[in-house]
Amino acid sequence: MKMQHKLLNWCKALALPLVVWLVFVVLTKGRFAKPASVMNIFRTSVVPILLGMTLAFGMMMNMWNFASGAIVYACAIFGANLAKVTGTGIPGLCVFSILIGLTLSIVMGLVYRYTRVPCLVLSLGFAMFYEALPGIFAINGTGNINLLDGYLGGAPWCFVILIGMFLIFSYINSCTTLGANMRAVGANIKIADSAGIDIDRVKFASFVITGFFLGVAGIIMMSSNVSVAFVSGFASIAMIFDGFMGVFVAMVLTKYINFNVAVIIGTLTIRMLSFGLVTCGFSSEIRGIMTGIFLFVVISYSANAGKIDMIRARKRIAAEADAEYAAMH
Repeated sequence: MKMQHKLLNWCKALALPLVVWLVFVVLTKGRFAKPASVMNIFRTSVVPILLGMTLAFGMMMNMWNFASGAIVYACAIFGANLAKVTGTGIPGLCVFSILIGLTLSIVMGLVYRYTRVPCLVLSLGFAMFYEALPGIFAINGTGNINLLDGYLGGAPWCFVILIGMFLIFSYINSCTTLGANMRAVGANIKIADSAGIDIDRVKFASFVITGFFLGVAGIIMMSSNVSVAFVSGFASIAMIFDGFMGVFVAMVLTKYINFNVAVIIGTLTIRMLSFGLVTCGFSSEIRGIMTGIFLFVVISYSANAGKIDMIRARKRIAAEADAEYAAMH
């Protein structure tokens, strides 16, 4: 019975991306179901999924990091330029990108720890600051690698990296004291503090982990695009929206499956929705509206699912009572 219940919950969770996929298969008259399109969806979902896992660390503690996209851009651009200067190629890109991600996130974590500025406000300020760095210090504000060196952004390497990062993400969340402490802080920070959890230490550790994940995202981003130019005016925030919305969907799906897997399914669903709307030829404005409506419907259903079950239970009890009354008379 327990196994059947788990299987039913998995079917409920997987129904969401499956329904989205089937809708676009019909709308595109089968083009969305072609192997090339499916592979393109999965390949372009790697960075959003990495960002979803990254943002989840903070969002579990009600911390929104809007500087994540700017850090990814900085990691990709500076990582590529430093690798070129040192002649270390792709290994250099990997090392420098991760080091830059760690450095920028640690600086942000230290400022957050000692200034007590809310993370949302602080991250918006750092987003502007980190967006400007490549434009000031990188040649032409861009970073690039040779076309043949972009293999980490394609199959199968991008999926190998994603699987490795997912295992790290799952281990931290489910098998470490830090993961338990982050959930406790998010559930009730006052109770967590009373229980002896070092809140500042837990939040700072989340910034460090975030830096590592963003550095890896920078590697994939540079490898996928081969050339990346700096952005300004909060343009970097656009790249993290799929990750943000994916985590929101994951919070809905955690009623049925493990949160770690839910982040993957949620972000993949949002990415599939975005890709499908582009395939159908909708404008960016319409895509934004439809994505917002989709997220609203999913979260609204989740918030009212208990009421729906309660109504069904009452109807069932009423039917049983009516049947008993009829049998007695």
